[in-house]
Amino acid sequence: MKKAGNSSKKRSFGTRTMLFLNWIAVLLLLLSYSSRFISPGYFWPVAFAGLAYPVFLIINIFFLLFWLVFLKPFFLLSLITIVLGYNYLVSFFSFGSHNGVTDSEAGLKVMSYNVRLFNLYGWKGNSHREMRQAIFDLIKTESPDILCLQEYYSGKGLKADYADTISKAISAEYNYISFIHSGGRELPVGQATFSKYPIIFTEKVGFINSDVNFCLVSDIVKGTDTLRVINTHLESVKLGKEDFSLVTEWNSLNDSTINYQQKSRAILRKIKSAFIKRSSQLPVIEHLITESPYPVIFCGDLNDTPASFAYKKLTNNLDDAFVLAGKGIGQTYTEVLPWLRIDYIMISKSLKVSGFDVVRKSYSDHYPIIAHIETKAGNNDR
Repeated sequence: MKKAGNSSKKRSFGTRTMLFLNWIAVLLLLLSYSSRFISPGYFWPVAFAGLAYPVFLIINIFFLLFWLVFLKPFFLLSLITIVLGYNYLVSFFSFGSHNGVTDSEAGLKVMSYNVRLFNLYGWKGNSHREMRQAIFDLIKTESPDILCLQEYYSGKGLKADYADTISKAISAEYNYISFIHSGGRELPVGQATFSKYPIIFTEKVGFINSDVNFCLVSDIVKGTDTLRVINTHLESVKLGKEDFSLVTEWNSLNDSTINYQQKSRAILRKIKSAFIKRSSQLPVIEHLITESPYPVIFCGDLNDTPASFAYKKLTNNLDDAFVLAGKGIGQTYTEVLPWLRIDYIMISKSLKVSGFDVVRKSYSDHYPIIAHIETKAGNNDR
Protein backbone atom coordinates (compact mmCIF):
# COMPACT_ATOMS: atom_id res chain seq x y z
CA MET A 1 0.00 0.00 0.00
CA LYS A 2 2.83 2.34 0.82
CA LYS A 3 4.49 1.78 -2.52
CA ALA A 4 1.21 2.32 -4.35
CA GLY A 5 0.74 5.60 -2.51
CA ASN A 6 4.20 6.79 -3.44
CA SER A 7 3.58 5.86 -7.07
CA SER A 8 0.35 7.84 -7.04
CA LYS A 9 2.11 10.91 -5.67
CA LYS A 10 4.79 10.63 -8.34
CA ARG A 11 2.19 10.50 -11.07
CA SER A 12 0.42 13.48 -9.58
CA PHE A 13 3.68 15.46 -9.51
CA GLY A 14 4.39 14.49 -13.12
CA THR A 15 0.93 15.58 -14.19
CA ARG A 16 1.30 18.90 -12.41
CA THR A 17 4.69 19.47 -14.02
CA MET A 18 3.42 18.71 -17.53
CA LEU A 19 0.37 20.89 -16.98
CA PHE A 20 2.58 23.77 -15.88
CA LEU A 21 4.73 23.37 -18.99
CA ASN A 22 1.59 23.15 -21.12
CA TRP A 23 0.39 26.48 -19.76
CA ILE A 24 3.73 28.05 -20.66
CA ALA A 25 3.41 26.66 -24.20
CA VAL A 26 -0.11 28.04 -24.49
CA LEU A 27 0.98 31.50 -23.32
CA LEU A 28 3.88 31.52 -25.80
CA LEU A 29 1.55 30.59 -28.66
CA LEU A 30 -0.86 33.34 -27.63
CA LEU A 31 2.07 35.76 -27.50
CA SER A 32 3.01 34.81 -31.06
CA TYR A 33 -0.55 35.65 -32.14
CA SER A 34 -0.12 39.18 -30.79
CA SER A 35 2.81 39.83 -33.16
CA ARG A 36 0.39 40.64 -35.97
CA PHE A 37 -1.15 43.46 -33.98
CA ILE A 38 1.83 45.13 -32.29
CA SER A 39 4.26 47.13 -34.40
CA PRO A 40 7.93 46.24 -33.82
CA GLY A 41 8.48 49.99 -33.84
CA TYR A 42 6.60 50.18 -30.53
CA PHE A 43 7.57 46.87 -28.93
CA TRP A 44 10.03 44.80 -30.92
CA PRO A 45 10.33 41.69 -28.65
CA VAL A 46 6.88 40.46 -29.67
CA ALA A 47 8.07 40.20 -33.29
CA PHE A 48 10.48 37.43 -32.22
CA ALA A 49 7.50 35.52 -30.76
CA GLY A 50 5.81 35.75 -34.15
CA LEU A 51 8.92 34.41 -35.85
CA ALA A 52 8.84 31.44 -33.49
CA TYR A 53 5.13 30.72 -34.10
CA PRO A 54 5.72 27.35 -35.85
CA VAL A 55 7.88 26.16 -32.94
CA PHE A 56 5.23 27.13 -30.38
CA LEU A 57 2.58 25.47 -32.55
CA ILE A 58 4.49 22.19 -32.71
CA ILE A 59 5.02 22.22 -28.94
CA ASN A 60 1.28 22.67 -28.38
CA ILE A 61 0.48 19.86 -30.80
CA PHE A 62 2.81 17.67 -28.73
CA PHE A 63 0.92 18.51 -25.53
CA LEU A 64 -2.42 17.92 -27.25
CA LEU A 65 -1.33 14.43 -28.30
CA PHE A 66 0.34 13.76 -24.95
CA TRP A 67 -2.87 14.35 -22.98
CA LEU A 68 -4.93 12.39 -25.50
CA VAL A 69 -2.64 9.38 -25.11
CA PHE A 70 -3.18 9.44 -21.34
CA LEU A 71 -6.90 10.25 -21.74
CA LYS A 72 -6.64 13.51 -19.86
CA PRO A 73 -9.03 16.42 -20.53
CA PHE A 74 -6.11 18.87 -20.43
CA PHE A 75 -5.71 18.38 -24.22
CA LEU A 76 -8.39 21.07 -24.55
CA LEU A 77 -5.88 23.72 -23.42
CA SER A 78 -3.71 23.42 -26.53
CA LEU A 79 -6.58 22.44 -28.82
CA ILE A 80 -8.56 25.60 -28.08
CA THR A 81 -5.44 27.76 -28.40
CA ILE A 82 -4.54 26.24 -31.77
CA VAL A 83 -8.11 26.69 -33.05
CA LEU A 84 -8.06 30.34 -31.95
CA GLY A 85 -5.07 30.78 -34.27
CA TYR A 86 -6.58 28.99 -37.26
CA ASN A 87 -5.91 32.00 -39.51
CA TYR A 88 -2.23 31.75 -38.60
CA LEU A 89 -2.14 28.04 -39.31
CA VAL A 90 -3.59 28.31 -42.84
CA SER A 91 -1.20 31.13 -43.72
CA PHE A 92 1.73 28.76 -43.10
CA PHE A 93 0.12 25.54 -44.29
CA SER A 94 -2.70 25.63 -46.82
CA PHE A 95 -5.27 22.85 -46.95
CA GLY A 96 -6.45 23.88 -50.42
CA SER A 97 -7.30 21.31 -53.06
CA HIS A 98 -5.53 23.13 -55.89
CA ASN A 99 -2.77 21.34 -57.73
CA GLY A 100 -0.69 24.28 -58.84
CA VAL A 101 -1.28 27.00 -61.40
CA THR A 102 -3.89 26.56 -64.08
CA ASP A 103 -4.00 28.29 -67.44
CA SER A 104 -6.87 30.40 -68.66
CA GLU A 105 -7.30 32.88 -71.46
CA ALA A 106 -9.14 35.19 -69.09
CA GLY A 107 -6.41 35.22 -66.48
CA LEU A 108 -2.90 36.37 -65.81
CA LYS A 109 0.02 34.21 -64.83
CA VAL A 110 2.03 36.25 -62.33
CA MET A 111 5.46 35.24 -61.07
CA SER A 112 7.45 36.83 -58.24
CA TYR A 113 11.06 35.84 -57.67
CA ASN A 114 13.96 37.12 -55.59
CA VAL A 115 16.81 36.02 -57.88
CA ARG A 116 19.65 37.02 -55.52
CA LEU A 117 21.58 38.82 -58.29
CA PHE A 118 21.53 35.62 -60.37
CA ASN A 119 24.11 34.15 -57.98
CA LEU A 120 26.58 36.86 -59.00
CA TYR A 121 29.01 36.05 -56.18
CA GLY A 122 28.64 32.27 -56.27
CA TRP A 123 26.69 31.91 -53.01
CA LYS A 124 25.02 28.68 -54.15
CA GLY A 125 28.31 26.97 -54.90
CA ASN A 126 27.74 27.08 -58.65
CA SER A 127 29.14 29.71 -60.98
CA HIS A 128 27.22 32.88 -61.73
CA ARG A 129 26.92 31.87 -65.36
CA GLU A 130 25.57 28.41 -64.59
CA MET A 131 22.98 29.54 -62.06
CA ARG A 132 21.98 32.58 -64.11
CA GLN A 133 21.24 30.34 -67.08
CA ALA A 134 19.21 27.99 -64.88
CA ILE A 135 17.09 30.94 -63.72
CA PHE A 136 16.65 32.19 -67.29
CA ASP A 137 15.56 28.72 -68.39
CA LEU A 138 13.09 28.48 -65.51
CA ILE A 139 11.59 31.85 -66.35
CA LYS A 140 11.32 30.83 -70.01
CA THR A 141 9.63 27.54 -69.10
CA GLU A 142 7.07 29.20 -66.84
CA SER A 143 6.57 32.12 -69.28
CA PRO A 144 4.54 34.35 -66.94
CA ASP A 145 2.45 37.23 -68.24
CA ILE A 146 3.81 39.46 -65.48
CA LEU A 147 7.21 38.85 -63.86
CA CYS A 148 8.40 40.70 -60.76
CA LEU A 149 12.04 40.27 -59.79
CA GLN A 150 13.71 41.40 -56.58
CA GLU A 151 17.50 41.64 -56.13
CA TYR A 152 17.74 41.95 -59.90
CA TYR A 153 21.16 42.34 -61.52
CA SER A 154 21.30 43.98 -64.94
CA GLY A 155 24.47 42.29 -66.20
CA LYS A 156 26.02 45.71 -66.80
CA GLY A 157 29.28 44.83 -65.04
CA LEU A 158 29.66 41.89 -67.39
CA LYS A 159 28.71 44.00 -70.43
CA ALA A 160 25.48 42.07 -70.87
CA ASP A 161 21.80 43.02 -71.00
CA TYR A 162 19.82 40.56 -68.91
CA ALA A 163 16.60 42.55 -69.41
CA ASP A 164 16.76 41.87 -73.14
CA THR A 165 17.39 38.17 -72.51
CA ILE A 166 14.40 37.87 -70.16
CA SER A 167 12.11 39.92 -72.42
CA LYS A 168 12.87 37.67 -75.38
CA ALA A 169 12.56 34.48 -73.30
CA ILE A 170 8.97 35.18 -72.27
CA SER A 171 7.96 37.50 -75.16
CA ALA A 172 7.47 40.40 -72.76
CA GLU A 173 7.60 43.59 -74.79
CA TYR A 174 7.26 45.88 -71.79
CA ASN A 175 9.32 46.32 -68.64
CA TYR A 176 10.06 48.74 -65.85
CA ILE A 177 13.44 48.45 -64.16
CA SER A 178 14.97 50.67 -61.51
CA PHE A 179 18.29 50.48 -59.74
CA ILE A 180 19.78 51.36 -56.37
CA HIS A 181 21.34 54.81 -56.07
CA SER A 182 24.01 54.97 -53.41
CA GLY A 183 26.93 57.32 -52.82
CA GLY A 184 25.91 59.48 -55.75
CA ARG A 185 26.02 56.67 -58.30
CA GLU A 186 23.71 54.08 -59.77
CA LEU A 187 24.45 50.43 -59.05
CA PRO A 188 23.45 47.69 -61.55
CA VAL A 189 21.25 46.14 -58.86
CA GLY A 190 17.57 46.74 -58.16
CA GLN A 191 14.13 45.49 -59.07
CA ALA A 192 12.43 44.69 -62.36
CA THR A 193 8.88 44.21 -63.62
CA PHE A 194 8.30 42.57 -67.02
CA SER A 195 4.94 42.39 -68.78
CA LYS A 196 3.46 40.92 -71.94
CA TYR A 197 0.83 43.65 -71.76
CA PRO A 198 1.29 47.44 -72.11
CA ILE A 199 2.60 49.37 -69.12
CA ILE A 200 0.96 52.81 -69.21
CA PHE A 201 2.36 54.31 -65.99
CA THR A 202 5.41 53.71 -63.82
CA GLU A 203 6.70 55.14 -60.58
CA LYS A 204 9.54 54.36 -58.21
CA VAL A 205 8.62 54.97 -54.57
CA GLY A 206 11.40 54.89 -52.02
CA PHE A 207 11.59 54.50 -48.25
CA ILE A 208 13.15 57.25 -46.17
CA ASN A 209 15.13 54.75 -44.07
CA SER A 210 16.75 52.85 -46.95
CA ASP A 211 18.68 53.50 -50.16
CA VAL A 212 18.46 49.83 -51.08
CA ASN A 213 14.77 49.01 -50.70
CA PHE A 214 11.93 50.58 -52.69
CA CYS A 215 8.67 49.92 -54.57
CA LEU A 216 8.07 49.77 -58.31
CA VAL A 217 4.57 50.74 -59.40
CA SER A 218 3.41 49.67 -62.87
CA ASP A 219 -0.07 50.15 -64.29
CA ILE A 220 -0.69 47.36 -66.80
CA VAL A 221 -3.52 47.17 -69.32
CA LYS A 222 -4.97 43.82 -70.40
CA GLY A 223 -7.93 44.28 -72.73
CA THR A 224 -10.35 46.57 -70.93
CA ASP A 225 -8.77 45.93 -67.52
CA THR A 226 -6.12 48.09 -65.88
CA LEU A 227 -4.20 46.64 -62.96
CA ARG A 228 -1.68 48.22 -60.64
CA VAL A 229 1.30 45.95 -60.01
CA ILE A 230 3.40 46.79 -56.95
CA ASN A 231 6.81 45.11 -56.84
CA THR A 232 8.76 45.60 -53.63
CA HIS A 233 11.53 44.33 -51.39
CA LEU A 234 11.46 45.28 -47.72
CA GLU A 235 14.42 45.57 -45.36
CA SER A 236 16.58 42.45 -45.17
CA VAL A 237 18.19 41.07 -42.02
CA LYS A 238 21.54 41.11 -43.84
CA LEU A 239 22.99 37.99 -42.27
CA GLY A 240 26.50 37.26 -43.45
CA LYS A 241 28.08 33.89 -44.23
CA GLU A 242 29.40 33.59 -40.66
CA ASP A 243 25.93 34.33 -39.27
CA PHE A 244 24.39 31.54 -41.33
CA SER A 245 27.14 29.16 -40.25
CA LEU A 246 26.43 29.86 -36.60
CA VAL A 247 22.76 29.01 -37.13
CA THR A 248 23.12 25.99 -39.40
CA GLU A 249 26.40 24.28 -38.52
CA TRP A 250 25.53 22.87 -35.11
CA ASN A 251 28.51 20.53 -35.24
CA SER A 252 30.82 23.53 -34.86
CA LEU A 253 29.41 24.55 -31.47
CA ASN A 254 32.44 23.07 -29.72
CA ASP A 255 34.82 25.43 -31.52
CA SER A 256 36.61 27.23 -28.67
CA THR A 257 37.74 30.03 -31.00
CA ILE A 258 34.17 31.30 -31.51
CA ASN A 259 32.43 33.59 -29.03
CA TYR A 260 28.91 32.20 -29.52
CA GLN A 261 27.27 34.54 -27.04
CA GLN A 262 28.68 37.62 -28.74
CA LYS A 263 27.80 36.38 -32.23
CA SER A 264 24.28 35.39 -31.16
CA ARG A 265 23.68 38.87 -29.77
CA ALA A 266 24.91 40.37 -33.05
CA ILE A 267 22.45 38.25 -35.04
CA LEU A 268 19.58 39.22 -32.74
CA ARG A 269 20.48 42.92 -33.14
CA LYS A 270 20.35 42.56 -36.92
CA ILE A 271 16.95 40.87 -36.79
CA LYS A 272 15.63 43.49 -34.36
CA SER A 273 16.85 46.36 -36.55
CA ALA A 274 15.21 44.82 -39.64
CA PHE A 275 11.89 44.35 -37.80
CA ILE A 276 11.85 48.02 -36.81
CA LYS A 277 12.87 49.31 -40.25
CA ARG A 278 10.18 47.26 -42.00
CA SER A 279 7.51 48.65 -39.68
CA SER A 280 8.48 52.14 -40.89
CA GLN A 281 8.34 51.09 -44.54
CA LEU A 282 4.84 49.63 -44.35
CA PRO A 283 2.87 52.92 -44.43
CA VAL A 284 4.35 53.70 -47.86
CA ILE A 285 3.01 50.43 -49.29
CA GLU A 286 -0.33 50.81 -47.52
CA HIS A 287 -0.75 54.24 -49.09
CA LEU A 288 0.02 52.90 -52.56
CA ILE A 289 -2.60 50.18 -52.09
CA THR A 290 -5.39 52.27 -50.60
CA GLU A 291 -4.92 55.15 -53.06
CA SER A 292 -4.69 52.95 -56.15
CA PRO A 293 -7.37 53.73 -58.76
CA TYR A 294 -7.11 50.14 -60.03
CA PRO A 295 -7.17 46.63 -58.57
CA VAL A 296 -3.77 45.80 -57.08
CA ILE A 297 -1.46 42.86 -57.61
CA PHE A 298 1.24 43.01 -54.95
CA CYS A 299 4.44 41.00 -55.45
CA GLY A 300 7.30 41.14 -53.05
CA ASP A 301 9.86 39.85 -50.63
CA LEU A 302 8.62 41.11 -47.26
CA ASN A 303 11.37 39.40 -45.27
CA ASP A 304 8.59 38.70 -42.76
CA THR A 305 6.49 35.62 -42.05
CA PRO A 306 2.67 35.45 -42.01
CA ALA A 307 2.79 35.79 -38.21
CA SER A 308 4.08 39.35 -38.56
CA PHE A 309 2.82 42.89 -38.24
CA ALA A 310 3.75 43.53 -41.90
CA TYR A 311 1.64 40.63 -43.13
CA LYS A 312 -1.38 41.72 -41.09
CA LYS A 313 -1.21 45.31 -42.32
CA LEU A 314 -1.08 44.29 -45.98
CA THR A 315 -3.82 41.66 -45.72
CA ASN A 316 -6.17 44.24 -44.24
CA ASN A 317 -6.65 45.41 -47.84
CA LEU A 318 -5.41 42.48 -49.93
CA ASP A 319 -5.93 38.73 -50.09
CA ASP A 320 -3.00 36.34 -49.84
CA ALA A 321 -2.88 34.21 -53.01
CA PHE A 322 -1.29 31.29 -51.16
CA VAL A 323 -4.09 31.16 -48.58
CA LEU A 324 -6.71 31.30 -51.34
CA ALA A 325 -5.25 28.72 -53.70
CA GLY A 326 -2.03 27.22 -52.34
CA LYS A 327 -1.41 23.73 -51.10
CA GLY A 328 0.88 22.34 -48.43
CA ILE A 329 3.77 24.18 -46.77
CA GLY A 330 4.30 27.64 -48.23
CA GLN A 331 8.05 27.91 -47.59
CA THR A 332 9.73 30.36 -49.98
CA TYR A 333 13.10 30.91 -48.30
CA THR A 334 15.45 28.00 -48.92
CA GLU A 335 17.97 28.49 -46.12
CA VAL A 336 18.09 28.15 -42.31
CA LEU A 337 14.49 27.31 -41.33
CA PRO A 338 11.95 25.15 -43.19
CA TRP A 339 8.89 27.28 -42.41
CA LEU A 340 10.04 30.69 -43.65
CA ARG A 341 7.44 32.02 -46.07
CA ILE A 342 8.57 35.57 -46.76
CA ASP A 343 7.66 36.03 -50.46
CA TYR A 344 4.10 36.90 -51.40
CA ILE A 345 1.63 37.57 -54.14
CA MET A 346 -1.42 39.42 -52.83
CA ILE A 347 -4.42 40.74 -54.72
CA SER A 348 -7.30 43.17 -54.33
CA LYS A 349 -10.50 41.56 -53.12
CA SER A 350 -12.18 42.24 -56.47
CA LEU A 351 -9.78 39.79 -58.14
CA LYS A 352 -9.72 35.99 -57.95
CA VAL A 353 -6.93 33.43 -57.70
CA SER A 354 -7.50 30.12 -59.47
CA GLY A 355 -4.11 28.58 -58.72
CA PHE A 356 -0.91 29.08 -56.76
CA ASP A 357 2.42 27.29 -56.87
CA VAL A 358 5.78 27.43 -55.11
CA VAL A 359 8.38 26.33 -57.67
CA ARG A 360 10.87 24.36 -55.61
CA LYS A 361 13.99 25.08 -57.61
CA SER A 362 16.98 26.11 -55.49
CA TYR A 363 18.65 28.45 -57.95
CA SER A 364 18.44 31.35 -55.49
CA ASP A 365 18.00 31.52 -51.72
CA HIS A 366 14.30 32.06 -52.52
CA TYR A 367 11.84 29.88 -54.38
CA PRO A 368 9.85 31.59 -57.14
CA ILE A 369 6.10 31.78 -56.58
CA ILE A 370 3.37 31.83 -59.21
CA ALA A 371 -0.29 32.83 -59.02
CA HIS A 372 -2.93 32.57 -61.70
CA ILE A 373 -5.17 35.59 -61.32
CA GLU A 374 -8.59 35.94 -62.91
CA THR A 375 -9.78 39.40 -63.92
CA LYS A 376 -13.28 40.58 -64.70
CA ALA A 377 -13.18 42.19 -68.12
CA GLY A 378 -14.01 45.86 -68.01
CA ASN A 379 -14.22 45.92 -64.20
CA ASN A 380 -11.66 48.26 -62.61
CA ASP A 381 -13.33 48.33 -59.22
CA ARG A 382 -10.80 48.01 -56.44
